[in-house]
Amino acid sequence: MGLNSNVAQRYSSGAILLHWLIAFALAAEMAIGFTMPMDASGFALVQLHKSIGITILLLSVLRLLWRLMFKAPPKVEQGFTGFLASTVHVLLYAFMVLAPLTGWLIVSSAEIDVPTLLFGVVPWPHLPVPQALNHTYEEAHELIAFVGIALFLLHVAGALRHQFMKGGNYLARMAPGSGVGPALLLTLGVFLLGGAVFFGIGPREEEHDHATDHGPEAEAHEHDEGAEDEPASSGEVTAAEEERDHSTHDHGDEAAATDTDAAQEAAAEAAPVEAQPAAGPPPSWTIQPGGSLRFSVASGDMQLNGSFGSWGGSIAMDPDNPATAQISIDIQLGSATLGDATQDNMLQGADFFATSANPTANWRSTSVTAQGDGRYRADGTLSLKGVSRPQAISFTLSGNGSSRSVAGQAVIDRNAFGVGVGDAASGLGGNVTVNFAFDATR
Repeated sequence: MGLNSNVAQRYSSGAILLHWLIAFALAAEMAIGFTMPMDASGFALVQLHKSIGITILLLSVLRLLWRLMFKAPPKVEQGFTGFLASTVHVLLYAFMVLAPLTGWLIVSSAEIDVPTLLFGVVPWPHLPVPQALNHTYEEAHELIAFVGIALFLLHVAGALRHQFMKGGNYLARMAPGSGVGPALLLTLGVFLLGGAVFFGIGPREEEHDHATDHGPEAEAHEHDEGAEDEPASSGEVTAAEEERDHSTHDHGDEAAATDTDAAQEAAAEAAPVEAQPAAGPPPSWTIQPGGSLRFSVASGDMQLNGSFGSWGGSIAMDPDNPATAQISIDIQLGSATLGDATQDNMLQGADFFATSANPTANWRSTSVTAQGDGRYRADGTLSLKGVSRPQAISFTLSGNGSSRSVAGQAVIDRNAFGVGVGDAASGLGGNVTVNFAFDATR
């Protein structure tokens, strides 16, 4: 009878709301934490994990303040089981504060300064803690996470025990409406959310060496790729030499005729040659608004895709005589974006573009050659982050007259320019593919 009278006393509406908000947030947070990739491909999930963690911290502090202002219903059970239930509750409060707090300490003490924007909008500061403790914070955070899972399950098991083994409408104390139905549905929803997030992302895989993952097939593939750049085998060289020797022997009888022809050609060269008119300067072209300059780089099993919002240049080129072309393109590195504010800030940092010291990248042509069918190859020099190196691009021209459409591509070795260093770029591929398209008028 005493149990039923206690059960009749419900938690306040504010306590109920905070309880279930924290429960759903914890389910998603723990599922993300145990599945998110730890290389660059998991950047967005890490940012979400941080955002939810800080949200849980704030909600937990609010829940504690609410508990102090509004008295909770009396305990429904005394003795050892009542003590155990109270202990689990206290430890759950500690977990809800310490788990996000240690996560905050990890971010604040990381060697790489990655800004935190809650849900990509609200900036969140770092704590003034030493980097030397980063590993300690990581171990504590992981240990607290496992303890939290155990407490979470104990709390649910205790609530179900009270409801179905002790009698009374116990679960209704912490649920909207009346009856056990809403509480059971909410509890089921918490587990479904956690499971959906966990299996939606997929278990986190440890990094393996490329050769270990693929074994002999990878070695064979690398051997095949390397063979394309190797000179011809000794057998092929011998065959070529034999063919050349045979050709020399066959043409020996024609030597006298060849000498006569050579004499005639020398006489023709000695005759006056009519001067050819000098080629004029190549026409200039204006890059029209609306073009695109995009880049992509491998990040684990996915691609990171970004673009530059501000770029331009000068083009002087005769499509029929590309040897005289002069092309210069300037790119404002601060306009680079991956579609995420935190990643965009990282791109501007010293590990990537270092835009404060090197705001602009420049590519200038040294030679342009026609490849046929409107295709061209342009060799030039790329100056990026204080380094200048040869860089070729390929492009096509379409249209005629005074209006042309240009589309092209370049593959850039980011390591050659010191773009992407340290742990922040550990999962990125070495080559960055740049694609461009624009219209130009003469």
